[in-house]
Amino acid sequence: MQQIQIPWGQWYEQGTRTLTFPDSWDVTLCRMPHSEALNAQQITQKIDKPIGTPTLEEMAAGKKTACIIMDDISRPTPGALLLPMVIRKLADAGMEYGNIKVLMALGGHRPMTRREMEIKVGSWVLDHVQVLNHFAFSSDLVTVPDEKQVIKINKNFMDADLRIAVGCLVPHTLAGFSGGAKAVIPGIGGMETLYSNHTLVYSDPSASMSFKTSTCDPDNPMRQDMERIVEKVGLHFIVNVVLNDEMQVADVFAGHFIQAHRAACKRAVEALRTPLVRDADLIVSSAYPKDTEYSQLGTCFAVLGHEKEQCLKPDGAIVAMTAASEGGGFHALFGPGMRLFSPHDDNIPPAELKGRETVIYSDGVKEADIRQFYRNDPPPVYDNWQAILEHFMEKYRDRPIKVAVYPMGAVQIGYFPDEKEMLT
Repeated sequence: MQQIQIPWGQWYEQGTRTLTFPDSWDVTLCRMPHSEALNAQQITQKIDKPIGTPTLEEMAAGKKTACIIMDDISRPTPGALLLPMVIRKLADAGMEYGNIKVLMALGGHRPMTRREMEIKVGSWVLDHVQVLNHFAFSSDLVTVPDEKQVIKINKNFMDADLRIAVGCLVPHTLAGFSGGAKAVIPGIGGMETLYSNHTLVYSDPSASMSFKTSTCDPDNPMRQDMERIVEKVGLHFIVNVVLNDEMQVADVFAGHFIQAHRAACKRAVEALRTPLVRDADLIVSSAYPKDTEYSQLGTCFAVLGHEKEQCLKPDGAIVAMTAASEGGGFHALFGPGMRLFSPHDDNIPPAELKGRETVIYSDGVKEADIRQFYRNDPPPVYDNWQAILEHFMEKYRDRPIKVAVYPMGAVQIGYFPDEKEMLT
């Protein structure tokens, strides 16, 4: 038997799973290239050379308060590494720890517990500064006058003299990439603002909320609206990192929320690019490192980009994987019963692969846990690989097959090696 190790359980288990395949099968492990991790000194040096702004210390000089936005535990940004560097720079510029706040940019996600904050931002941060959850339904959100839409932003952020965002660059189906202005909207916006921003991606809301895919396109209507809002609100400095195949910092881009972000986008395309396999009989793709909850399962298809149909034969099959360490998950905008909920019958698998057999590999949820996401019966959920293997060995018993394994499908950017341009 062939054996392949895949990462599993971001933030929680931080382990691996072993996938086995018959020796007669043509199995390709589709990896992104390895980039060397930067050490703390190298990261600091990158932060000290911002794009489009003065240095962080120069911007902090004479200011009394700061608010640092940080993405939550559903994202792989290493907050415990990055936040102390930023906070110490503010302190070196004369700002007191008591006047610095870290705001978890939850958007429509649930509040984080203190234990989860410790995992995400580290005990040093919790010991030195206030760490708060954003809540999109708060009664004290600040309304920013605007003629086009309702803009409501977290008060802690608006009250700060210096406003900073820390995050990572990974592909995003709607916003093109994470990072940049996305930290503010949807990160710390009110629900009315989140709704108006997200509806910009829908081509036909009546068709099960079918949306325009903008994976790896940072100049799409949704992000343009984010950046228009941030221009009005004010975001003084960002620290956006590109991660490697071990979720370590491979590069850092700091400074202006648009200029630094676009530079980071280009680097992310290089670092996360992954060769795709054409016409596979079986695709095995993981939502890692967005595998904290089942509701993020659809991100495992990000690697396939806009060429999903070329990646899988018409009679092919899919194994979608997630640790789902937190179970089904919650989203106040896209979750079951919420305003923009789209049943997973329509997107697991994506519309381009509709009709292909799909099974789910997860030891964090059962079929009863995910039934809420579906109009009809959910796909079968297996909690061990052997049962999945036996199922497909029976299905393909008459012939060897071609298998493509994408171990970090949620953050990989796919391309066909025989084409000059990446398919983004």
